[in-house]
Amino acid sequence: MLALKGAEIRGRGPITLSVAFAAAAALMPLVVLSGWQFDVPVLRGLGAARYPILPGTALVFLLMSMAAVLHAIGYRCASRLILLLPATYLGIVLIQHLTDIDIGISRLIFAEKLELAPLRGRRIIPLGPLVVLGLLVTALFLLGARRRETRWWAGPAASIALAGMLLLLTFTLGGQVSANIRFFGVTIASSAPIILLCASILTAADLPRDVATSPVSPWNTLQRIQPVIIVAAVLPALILVWIRGETTQGQAELYFLIAMANLVVLAALLAYVTHRANVQNRMLAGGEAKLHSILGTAPDALIVTGDDLVIRTYSASTPLMWRCGDMELTGKSLHSLLEAPIDTFDSLVRTPSGTRGGAIITTGQRCDDTTFPAELRLGIAEQEGERVCVAFVRDLTDRMAMEDQLNGLNFQLMHLSRQNAMGELAGDIAHEINQPLTAATNYASTAAYVLDQRGDADKARDYLKEISAQLLRAGGIISRLRAFLANREIELRRESLDVVVKDAVNLVRIGSRRMRGQVKVDIPFDTPPVYVDRIQIQQVMVNLLRNSFEACEEAGREARIDIVARRSGDHLVEIEVSDNGAGLPEGFAERLGQRFSSTKGETGLGIGLNISKRIVEAHGGTLVAESLQPHGAAFRFTVPALGDAAQMESAAASS
Repeated sequence: MLALKGAEIRGRGPITLSVAFAAAAALMPLVVLSGWQFDVPVLRGLGAARYPILPGTALVFLLMSMAAVLHAIGYRCASRLILLLPATYLGIVLIQHLTDIDIGISRLIFAEKLELAPLRGRRIIPLGPLVVLGLLVTALFLLGARRRETRWWAGPAASIALAGMLLLLTFTLGGQVSANIRFFGVTIASSAPIILLCASILTAADLPRDVATSPVSPWNTLQRIQPVIIVAAVLPALILVWIRGETTQGQAELYFLIAMANLVVLAALLAYVTHRANVQNRMLAGGEAKLHSILGTAPDALIVTGDDLVIRTYSASTPLMWRCGDMELTGKSLHSLLEAPIDTFDSLVRTPSGTRGGAIITTGQRCDDTTFPAELRLGIAEQEGERVCVAFVRDLTDRMAMEDQLNGLNFQLMHLSRQNAMGELAGDIAHEINQPLTAATNYASTAAYVLDQRGDADKARDYLKEISAQLLRAGGIISRLRAFLANREIELRRESLDVVVKDAVNLVRIGSRRMRGQVKVDIPFDTPPVYVDRIQIQQVMVNLLRNSFEACEEAGREARIDIVARRSGDHLVEIEVSDNGAGLPEGFAERLGQRFSSTKGETGLGIGLNISKRIVEAHGGTLVAESLQPHGAAFRFTVPALGDAAQMESAAASS
C-alpha cells in the first residue's frame, strides 16, 4: 500500500519546493559526517574548521531532513517514525543539561575522534540550539497530524524556530560564544540546515491554507505573512544584542528566554486569530454558497431590497417571472414590479426586524406590459444597522388555472351526485310505496266483490275509505321519504307504540296474500308512548315483517313471528322482531344497513334495511340483528320514549 502511494506521488510531476529545501538540508549533515569519517576539519564545520558540528547534531539534522523529505512525498507514517529518533536524542541531551550527568550520548559515534578534536568545551548540543531543534521536531510532528486544526500549528512552530535561530546566531556573532559556550555555540554554517528545514515546513503542501477565502482578503494576507511577522518580532532583540556586544552569561540567557517566550505568545495569538478568522470565512463562504444556490434554484422570485425598496439582488427565476433582462431589473423599485398599494409596502417595511408580513394577493406588472396574479410576502432583517427587506413573490397563474379547472370538475361531480341521488330516491320510493298501493288494490278488489256478490254498500264504503287511507299513506310515504333523504327535519309526535305496531302488521297482511302465518304482538300495558315519526317507524316495521315472512317462506316453514316491546333504560323503548325463518347469512350482522346488503341473497336489492337503519338512527336509536338457534333471526331497534322528547327534538334538528 505504501509503495503504491509513493508511486502515485512520484508520478504526479516535478519536485516541490518543500522537497528541494529538505533535500538541501539533508546534504549538509552528510558533508559533516563525511568530515568526521575522513578527518577533514573543514567539512566538519561546513567551512568553519574552528567550530566543528558535533556528529550527534549532524545525525539529528540528517534524520529530521529525511523525515521532511518522506513527509513531502507522502510517507507520513514513516516520517513520524523517523522523528522518534531525534526526539529521543534531544530528550536525553536535555536531561544531561539539567542533571549535569554525562550520560555519554555524544559519544555514540566517532567517540575516539571526538576526544582528539578541538571542540572548545562543547561536548553536547548547547541549550539554545537544543530549544530550536526541539521546536523543529515539534513542527514536523504537527505537520504530519491527521486533523487540520493540529496542522495549523506547524507553521507558527517553524517560524519560532527560525526566529530563535536568528537570535542565537546574533548572540554568537556578537561575541557570546566564548562566554556562553554551554548555551549558544552556533555558527553560520550550523544554522543553515535549520533555516532550510524551516523553509521546507513553511512551504509544505500539507500546511493548511484557507482556499475559501478570497486572495485579496486581509485574513488571507495575514495568514501568508504570519511567519514574517513572527520573525520580524525578534528584530528589535537582534539589534539590541548586536549593539550591546558581549554580555554576561546570565543576561544573555535571560534575553534569549524572554525573546522566545514572547515569540511563543505572539505565534499563539496569531495562529488563533487567523484560525478563527478562517473558520468564520469558511462559514461565510458556505453561507454565500447556500445563498447563491437558493437564488439560483428557487422556483419563486426572491428579491432583496433596502428600506427604499430598490432592488439589490434577486434570484434567477425573477427575470423569467417578469420577462425582462438583468439590466432592466437592477436598480428598479419594487413598486414598479407590483401593483400593491404604496401604503402596504410602507407598513410592511416599518414592521420590527425578524418578522414577516402576511401574504398579499396582488398583480405583477411584467416588462412586456402584461400582468399576472402574484402572492407577495415581505421579510425584514437587520444587517450592520441597516434594514434589509426580502420579498418572496409567487406567480399564481398556474394555481388559479388549476383552481378553475377543479371548480369545473367539482360542478360536474355535483351534477353526477344529484343524478345518482335521484336514481336512489326513485328506487327507494318504488320499493316503499308498493306496499300501500298493493293494499289499496286489494281493498278495491274486495269492495267490488262485496258489491257484486253481496250488494253490501256499507261494507264497500268502508273499503273505499280504507282505499283512501292507503292512498293518503302512500302520499305520506313519498313526502316523508323525500324529506328524510333531503336531510330536512322529520315530524316527531307522541304516538302509541301499540297502534303504530298493529297498523304496520295490518298493512303487511293486507299488502300480500302470501304472507300467512302467526304474528304475536307482546307490548306490555305499561309501555310508555313513544316520540316518533309514525310513518317512518311503520316503514321500519313493514320492512322487518316482510323480510321475516319471506325468510320463513324460503325455509319452507309456517311463519311464527314475535313482536316484543320492552323498556331500554330510562328514555328508550326496544322493539324486537324475531322469526323462525332461514336465519341471517354469515357476516350479515356486521354489515347491516349497508346499501345492497340483503338477507335475500341475489333476489334482494338491500335497500329496505338501509333505509330502516337510517330512519332508526335519525330517531336517535340503533338497529341490530342476530341469528337465533336452531334457526331464525331477530332484529331489534330502539326509539325514544315520551320522557326524552326534548332530547329527540335536538337530535332531529341536527339530522
